[in-house]
Amino acid sequence: MKLPFSVRSIAEFLANSKSEETQEQVQILLDSLGHGNPKYQNQVYKGLIALLPCTSPKAQQLSLQTLRTVQAIVGAAHPGIVDAVLGVLSSMHLEVQYEAIQLIKDLTAYEVRPVLLKGLVELLKAPEKETAKVKGRALEDPATLHLPEPLSVYIQQAAAAKAIGMLAKDSTKLAEEMIQLRVVHGLLCAMGNQDHTTCQRQASITLEYFVRTFPIVEQHVRKATGETLFQLFMRDAKTLYMNVDAVQVDILASNKVNIPGSLASPERMPPMEEEGSTE
Repeated sequence: MKLPFSVRSIAEFLANSKSEETQEQVQILLDSLGHGNPKYQNQVYKGLIALLPCTSPKAQQLSLQTLRTVQAIVGAAHPGIVDAVLGVLSSMHLEVQYEAIQLIKDLTAYEVRPVLLKGLVELLKAPEKETAKVKGRALEDPATLHLPEPLSVYIQQAAAAKAIGMLAKDSTKLAEEMIQLRVVHGLLCAMGNQDHTTCQRQASITLEYFVRTFPIVEQHVRKATGETLFQLFMRDAKTLYMNVDAVQVDILASNKVNIPGSLASPERMPPMEEEGSTE
């Protein structure tokens, strides 16, 4: 994503400055360029997207805030914005996560929505290759047990579960689209992630909404988890992670739930097969 020198320099200054006051002044400048001169709108827009992977939490927060405004001015969403904003969900700074989720909510109104929702749902399952790689390194060097890579993956997983819950509560249509993308399967997997309790908690809270809103989801979750675990979940989803045993965690993590898209509507609840049905 090549940018004119002037806009690129301003964006880089925002990312590299150590003064929050200066960063806020730079944000005002970028916002003014995005509003005041059509010539610079797309340049500023692309510059802000390019800033999202930077290492400065303040720069990320300010870029996300400005992107929400500039996105409405530019109109069409740049394809690169999806990976960029989903990547920011791995930030351990809650103010950055908040702004990222607000931008995600805005982006569901644009043509990138299918890719965005698919990406969010995929984040619910931590990549197995990354986990295996980390475990392998940990065996060679105990100091690597606290490597930042897997933690960022789990933070991103928890933030995705939270974002999905917010989107579902805002729009039944979005919830139905995510059900077709196997969000229920992903949430159950995240609930089985014993390496990160915040992830388990956020996934449980979000799944509870889907279960209480869509009867077909309730049926599939009840069947996948078994009556005992299901009742434990429904009794208090927020604290489920503290009350499950190893067998129940394995049930969650290895679930195969797959709800047909045509059955996702809340009012439809056909009978399920007692034996041998395919989840």
